[in-house]
Amino acid sequence: MAVFDRVDYWYEKAYHNYLSLTKKQEKELMEEDMREIERYAANHIGFFLTWIIKHHFEGKIHLDDNERAEEVRREELLGVDFFLDDCDGKFWEEDVSDKICPFVRSYYERYMSEYADWVVHELGDLPLEFVGSWEDYHAFEGVLDRAYALFQQSS
Repeated sequence: MAVFDRVDYWYEKAYHNYLSLTKKQEKELMEEDMREIERYAANHIGFFLTWIIKHHFEGKIHLDDNERAEEVRREELLGVDFFLDDCDGKFWEEDVSDKICPFVRSYYERYMSEYADWVVHELGDLPLEFVGSWEDYHAFEGVLDRAYALFQQSS
């Protein structure tokens, strides 16, 4: 089973960004700071997973405890927090349905570039330096909608 992405791939850069942005020293970090750093490192994955959940494309592994996915759909839980808590910080093929997996396999690398471009040009921010809000997600989800529509047309 292939892994698409993991929070630990991005953690070190997010860690240094967090220290720089907050002007904190390493010794000053508390447990809540560590969680925020994880959220910085995983925000891009959280956006993608939010889109998957909102479209009911989550994998069978998430159907047993569907209440958490429903919290994302109702916008009571950010996708980044679902990802960190319910996916253990790893985005695997099993996290998505068989129906959407070919799209994710085909698109995810390009997604990273499109996400980074969007963050820089639309938010005026830098990836790995913020945790997106529901407003940010809604402004971004059209990027994923268009990519999926193009994938469906080419399939």
